[in-house]
Amino acid sequence: MSDPSITDYEILRSLVGILEENFPEAEVFQPRYVNLDQFTYINDEEIDKHEEIEEESTVELVERPSEEIMDLDSEFDSSIPIVAVDSSSAKLGETDQGIIAAFRVAVVVQEGGEMRIERFGPYVGHFTEANREIYNYFREKIFGLRKVHPPPVRKMPDRTRNFLERLAQRYACTLVKNGLILWDGSLIQTIDTPMDLMKESLKLSHENGNTIIAISKQSRLKLESGERIVGLLEREPRACYICVHERLSDKIRRYLLGKVFVVKFTPDGFSFRVDISKDSKEECVQALRLLRGASPFYNGYPEALRQAHISAYFTPNEVLALQNMAIDKYNLEIVRPFDVRKHLLAPFG
Repeated sequence: MSDPSITDYEILRSLVGILEENFPEAEVFQPRYVNLDQFTYINDEEIDKHEEIEEESTVELVERPSEEIMDLDSEFDSSIPIVAVDSSSAKLGETDQGIIAAFRVAVVVQEGGEMRIERFGPYVGHFTEANREIYNYFREKIFGLRKVHPPPVRKMPDRTRNFLERLAQRYACTLVKNGLILWDGSLIQTIDTPMDLMKESLKLSHENGNTIIAISKQSRLKLESGERIVGLLEREPRACYICVHERLSDKIRRYLLGKVFVVKFTPDGFSFRVDISKDSKEECVQALRLLRGASPFYNGYPEALRQAHISAYFTPNEVLALQNMAIDKYNLEIVRPFDVRKHLLAPFG
């Protein structure tokens, strides 16, 4: 395990320097093209995970859930604290040696009728063949995991973002007691997250009386008919839920650390895949009722988690500023951004 005398908060604050220590010298930098005419938040996570998401899309439920869709009542308890975590990554450009990327993590605490936001970063890292061992720095020094062969350079930005988010999730589990911890995603082991790492966060959460609720805006889990599970409640004009956990294959359940539901938190909102870190269905439903009673929602999405998204993502202006910082600090020669698709396929590219 990592050094218990150093808190996760201190680690998150110190990582800016650690990543820059592993910033090898480069001479040439081709910055990412940033369009300032169109304001949009930037997070490369979905692009980086595209291949892995496609693999997940082949997973099917054994059969259509037969359980009745149930109303989701609210249980109002103003003393229930809520903590939400999210992270983002943005590629700043490529050098003659590798990739420069930026990261940010946000932790939002809703407690006593107020909401406060902690931001960590932005961190900037330069990933090359020569410094891929930074991956094992996270595994060994921070998470106490065994050393493995690092991923290819193109995967390093997303693996680093994931480690930063997992560290922030661990930190969030200790911020409140008897509360709800909201994660973006699921409670299933993934290619970039060892099971032991997730189990440690769940252990910390439960030691503090907290429940982890992981919410996915999209899910590739589907029925044998091809229908996505998040579509099961689309036609329901009410707050409701359905438990699909028992319909998952044994292979999938082996990698889960919670029970899987499809939930519509508000009558006019969207429905989501929701994984809950409780052993029984009854305890999971109680956690859903507490969340519905304690949280404001935006289109059916918990406001604290929405604020974590907004606070973690990068704006085009921030990406441009970080590019200039890297250029000045490391005295990089600039190669003009070039998008071959625009020249070959315009106006369709």
